[in-house]
Amino acid sequence: MCWADTQVKPIDAEDHAIGLVKYENGAIGQFEVSWTFRGGLDLRDEVMGSEGTIWLNSFLRTGFDMFTTGKGADYVAEKAESNSGWLFPVGDELNELGYNHMFADMFNAVEAGKAPQETFYDGYVVNAILDAAYRSAASKQWEPVQLPVWRGQEGVQKEKALTSYNEQFYLIKEEMTHFGSQKLILKDKKTGEIIEKVM
Repeated sequence: MCWADTQVKPIDAEDHAIGLVKYENGAIGQFEVSWTFRGGLDLRDEVMGSEGTIWLNSFLRTGFDMFTTGKGADYVAEKAESNSGWLFPVGDELNELGYNHMFADMFNAVEAGKAPQETFYDGYVVNAILDAAYRSAASKQWEPVQLPVWRGQEGVQKEKALTSYNEQFYLIKEEMTHFGSQKLILKDKKTGEIIEKVM
């Protein structure tokens, strides 16, 4: 599912898009791409799963904060909107954008006669997702990703991604309350009902 529009830039293409990718096992991926963001280049990755969370902010919150009047300087960082005031420059743009890693991996793979970490097939899958996103932006509804050549798993059901708690329930989450009790969030295997159990 994707929405895309031209909101700010005087161009004949979208400058902002938001998309959802729904996987066979029930997982959801979200992407947001934009040329309308103010204040620099926003380059983040967030992964939230059943066993943990990772947040990466490669460009705006790197720990390098500075203030400048802007006198005597023109270039601060990739896509920097200003060269004065409080700025959050990147110490090593080429490294943060991954260029060094991508080229080193490709050259090493060529020299070793093996496949790089990201292959042509990976690019094929990404482009199939982009094609579905463009179809969805036009149709305003969910569109399937069309992959005539699929090398991944098939038939992975949502239930396989869940942890069985007992014969009746899946364990969704286990947490400690502020008063020291254990709380379980459970899902009934037959009805799908979600319950909380404090122990």
